Amino acid sequence: MIYMVVDSSKVKRIVEETFPLSGLDCPDCALKVEKAIKKIPGVKDAAVNFAASNLNLKYDPSLSLHDTVFSRIRDFGYEVGPPESIGQVTPEKKPFWLSGKHARIVLASAVPLALGGILQLTSGLNLASISLYIVTILLAGYRPVRSSISSIRSFTFDMNVLMTFAVIGAAILGQWAEGATVMFLYSFGIMLEAYTMDKTRHAIHGLIEITPNHATVKIDGGTKITPVEDLHIGDIVIVKPGERIPVDGRVVYGRSSVNQAAITGESLPITKDIGDAVYAGTLNHEGYIEVSISKLYKDTTIAHIIHLVEDAQAKKAPSQQFIGRFSAYYTPIVISIAFAIAIIPPILGESFTTWFYRALVLLVISCPCALIISTPVSIASAIGAASKNGVLIKGGSHLEVAGQVSSIVFDKTGTLTSGQLEVTDIVPLNGYSEDEIIKITSALESKSEHPVADAIVDYGKSKGLEFPETDSFQSLPGRGLKGKIGGIVYYAGSPRLFSEIELVDPEVDPLIYAMQRDGKTVFMLGTENEFLGLVAVADSLRRGAKSTIKQLRRLGISNIIMLTGDNKDTAEEISKQIGIDDYRAELLPEDKVVEIENISRQYGRVAMIGDGINDAPAISRADVGIAMGAVGSDTALETADIALMGGELGNIPYTINLSRRTLRIIKQNVAASIVVKIAFVGLAVLGIATLWMAVFADTGISILVILNGMRLFSSSPPLREGSI
Repeated sequence: MIYMVVDSSKVKRIVEETFPLSGLDCPDCALKVEKAIKKIPGVKDAAVNFAASNLNLKYDPSLSLHDTVFSRIRDFGYEVGPPESIGQVTPEKKPFWLSGKHARIVLASAVPLALGGILQLTSGLNLASISLYIVTILLAGYRPVRSSISSIRSFTFDMNVLMTFAVIGAAILGQWAEGATVMFLYSFGIMLEAYTMDKTRHAIHGLIEITPNHATVKIDGGTKITPVEDLHIGDIVIVKPGERIPVDGRVVYGRSSVNQAAITGESLPITKDIGDAVYAGTLNHEGYIEVSISKLYKDTTIAHIIHLVEDAQAKKAPSQQFIGRFSAYYTPIVISIAFAIAIIPPILGESFTTWFYRALVLLVISCPCALIISTPVSIASAIGAASKNGVLIKGGSHLEVAGQVSSIVFDKTGTLTSGQLEVTDIVPLNGYSEDEIIKITSALESKSEHPVADAIVDYGKSKGLEFPETDSFQSLPGRGLKGKIGGIVYYAGSPRLFSEIELVDPEVDPLIYAMQRDGKTVFMLGTENEFLGLVAVADSLRRGAKSTIKQLRRLGISNIIMLTGDNKDTAEEISKQIGIDDYRAELLPEDKVVEIENISRQYGRVAMIGDGINDAPAISRADVGIAMGAVGSDTALETADIALMGGELGNIPYTINLSRRTLRIIKQNVAASIVVKIAFVGLAVLGIATLWMAVFADTGISILVILNGMRLFSSSPPLREGSI
């Protein structure tokens, strides 16, 4: 990506690239790398995404930055890859102890450590055993020491610096065995932490891996196998039964059922006919289909989802921000205490060796790695689990708030109902025929994007009617439509619209009320002077609506409210069928915003579920905005806080429950990290804790909080219709 920036009357290019990183095991380390890169001349901005393990870099391309930036990253002990490898399918991974040079070196360092220990036990500490311990320190400590040097240069004191000082201090005190053990345990712990975090990242990128690398493309006289990155919009791709669809596009030949679970989380295959959209990574079942490509492979829906998931994981939740602020004060305080312990008692006549050793132990245990990593790993796992089940959560803050809502507000049409409206009644008035009513109404509605418009237009087309031309068309939000046909101004809309233009017929009202009591939506057609007729449409409940309301009540959410622009009778009928006690009817878009504000003041945090476009003002005003059926809709993906890709209502209670579980696990991780730290600080001051015990405790609790957070990724999928 290239930006044009005006600076001092000169136009400069700024290139933006994203590079994959490997070896990141701590958010503090990611921040340290980010700060160091930002200081490089020519770098305009840098952001290290710890959860996604990549670097987003903006820089002046006139400068040779790649070698400088890459070298700085490697100085910290991490590896960086080329930008083109972002989003590519990765090969099957080897076991982690064979996956990298560093892992093999760390494991190899255990050999001289063990030999040194055996030699010391049999013949005491001598030159041979000390030499073996030094080999262990050099092998296991190469990467941490190199990283600590870079950290000192950037005036940051991380775990690598503290560990290096501790090992040097142990060597000064003659504690060679302990120093070697500390360095081995620390390096081995880093390796395990990197591995467990990589498992979380790899699980998300597994979405990419289900997308084929190649596609069968139709050409003149036959077919050819082509890499997906070489495909162009408009190419025709052949997808046989049992194959995964390699690109986003539309079916131009054939018919089949497609499993879209990878994107939408839907458990059942969806039938695809000519003209229907299909998505990369979804599985074609029994039919042969040909697909016309509509998006390049880098712009596919699944690539977009993964990009948004990675961005979401980089956004800090409130609890994560608190931990960051806490750590900023915590670490300097503990380091100051360690310095005081090493200096003050010896000044007062105590043993320097004893108190210097205790200070080293305190330094080792002071680094808050487990505390810092406790929240982001849980957030990353939860967002990854949600995306796997067809729910896109746009950031940690939205995930947290979703678990704190006390009220849930639903839009009606297209959310609680299927949105598949059908014409049920046509009532001619004043001598007009049914065909005339449908022709005129369809002519007006054909220029509207409202779901009711589609139902009426489809009905007119099914009867083979031709619609007249409409001039001076005007949409009247929340009320209806206005247009001129053959020089006559016609209105089509709700009874409210005709009240506003003061066209009233007492004989029509009973007909309207009767149809509304049956849950139908009534549209009136007329001119400024007379009624032409009535058109009624009906909607069916969305699959899973009733069970979703039951699940929400089981989660303790009692304030469930439906908002609709429909009349009160229709709203009451639908709410009774679904099991909702409270509803607000005959609302304009701006009225829904007011209702959201009132509900928020009365009950607290509120979530609003709608289609992401028509209900955008209300969704934006809610504490959490949830868009239904966002697959294929870039607008919904970009604007909603949470997007239900397949429109499964069962994903709503699933998301709330997942959020609550995430908050519980974050609290568990934070509590465990703080308790262990406080305990070992006390043990260090009392002289009970040793260096290796401190390293074991720090590394152990870090791995435990990672594993505890990773439990969220394997959380149970949402309940579907029929589960209750």
